[in-house]
Amino acid sequence: MASPQDFPGADDLLALLGDLLPDAWFEAVGRGDEGEVLRLRSELDNPATVAALGNAGWVAPHYPVEFGGRGLAADDARKALTLLLDWEVPHVPRGSGLPLAAPTIMQWSSDETKRRLLRPLLAGEERWCQLFSEPGAGSDMASLATTAVRDGDEWIVDGQKVWTTFGHESEMAMLLARTNPDQPKHQGITYFALDMRAPGVEVRPLINMAGQLEFNEVFMSQVRIPDLLRISPVGDGWGAAMTTLGAERHALSGTRKKKRKASDEILGGKPYAEVEAVAAAPSPIARQDLMGDYIAGQVLAMTSQRARARAAAGHAPGPEGSISKIAKASSNQRLQETAMGLLGPAATAWEPGDHEAAEWVEQFLRTRANSIEGGTSEIQRNIVGERVLGLPREPDQCKGAPWREVPRS
Repeated sequence: MASPQDFPGADDLLALLGDLLPDAWFEAVGRGDEGEVLRLRSELDNPATVAALGNAGWVAPHYPVEFGGRGLAADDARKALTLLLDWEVPHVPRGSGLPLAAPTIMQWSSDETKRRLLRPLLAGEERWCQLFSEPGAGSDMASLATTAVRDGDEWIVDGQKVWTTFGHESEMAMLLARTNPDQPKHQGITYFALDMRAPGVEVRPLINMAGQLEFNEVFMSQVRIPDLLRISPVGDGWGAAMTTLGAERHALSGTRKKKRKASDEILGGKPYAEVEAVAAAPSPIARQDLMGDYIAGQVLAMTSQRARARAAAGHAPGPEGSISKIAKASSNQRLQETAMGLLGPAATAWEPGDHEAAEWVEQFLRTRANSIEGGTSEIQRNIVGERVLGLPREPDQCKGAPWREVPRS
């Protein structure tokens, strides 16, 4: 396998990989033996591998050295990450820290805050979750009611968040809190990092309809946050949140180049190849459904390729993130509906202990959230309508009013 190796530190990276991975790994990847790679991966200490790469600066090689990177130019960093991808090396810390928190911290935080937060994030020592949505502030996130009141060099936080993915397994969180209720709702928000282990933080699990523990409620009562963990300038939390949400839509849109080998995607569901394999003798209607699913996947791949080309050219994420997220959610849901049709009665009843049959249904149920999580498809269509098509924004009678004067249900 030919990987780009003409970047600063390439020999160091290759030597590190030689220490971290068995020789059989490179042989299996080189001959394309995915089964053997999966077996070797199951025996690998993934957190230790990510930690070694993160501590050496290879998880985000384009970041400055003082913030946990290698200080490489964008093209050189891309070559280093391509090498890791080509050799299928685990290098992404668990949680939402790398795709969502890190770019927000890099863009908005002080150097002191970057030094505190980025190194343990990149090494996977601190897993991150997201504390944005509230029971009364979901699609209209700017109406959030969680408060943060300054007390010297600390902030005292009170409030409730909901739909916190893997909050029960996280050490740190991205937190939006209202710091000035006399400002309009978008202007009185500040973005913090919250230590989930701090006194006053309570995490309560929410079991989804697939029987999975993924989401949580989080209650905060008189939680103290050092000002060092303030990610945005005071009052600029909404702008910082847009950085995070843009990255989240990109992540949930399927625009990252990744082989999909099993039902372990962030969105859930079975990949097309597995669904097609179930159709031993499909009816004409089933063949038509499969062809529609295949075409939708190809169109999404082309849109994703366009997004990657924009990113490679140095452009910020554009509306293709929202467009791709809508398409990804609907196409993934349709594909799983096709799978249920192909399974027939086996999709509603199976023998006890038949874990494979149960997984098909579990994955189908999980995908029902695709059009809700990370911004509903309805909200994404509003974004496309307003920012791409130039349609007028929905009227807001409370626009510009102080948050404390806005009626809330």
